[in-house]
Parts: sequence; C-alpha cells; structure tokens
Amino acid sequence: MDYELTVAGFSADQVILKDQENNLIYWPKEKLPHIPEIGQKINFSIGTDKAALLNELLRTEN
Repeated sequence: MDYELTVAGFSADQVILKDQENNLIYWPKEKLPHIPEIGQKINFSIGTDKAALLNELLRTEN
C-alpha cells in the first residue's frame, strides 16, 4: 500500500503528518532520511507484514 502524506508540523522529536482525510500521524524524526519542510509531500509504502507494522505503530514509551 502506498500513502501520500503532507508534513503538517513538528514537535520536539516528531514530524506531524496529515493524510488526505486530515488524519494526523506522529512519526519519529530519526526514522526519516532527512527533516522535511512544512507542506512537503512524503510517500510511504507499507508492506504486507501487518503484525510488524502494528507493533511499530502501537509501540509507546512510558
């Protein structure tokens, strides 16, 4: 699956991404190849290993 997301903003260590339906996704800056600019489009390709994807997205730090 391929998704096009737009950089909506930043927090201290995350990039805030917005999809076409205005859902927000908070993604760690260190997991991007470079720090994008607000308004820049980023394409994500999500593989078929659903368990690994869910573990990555749902992982939280206390």
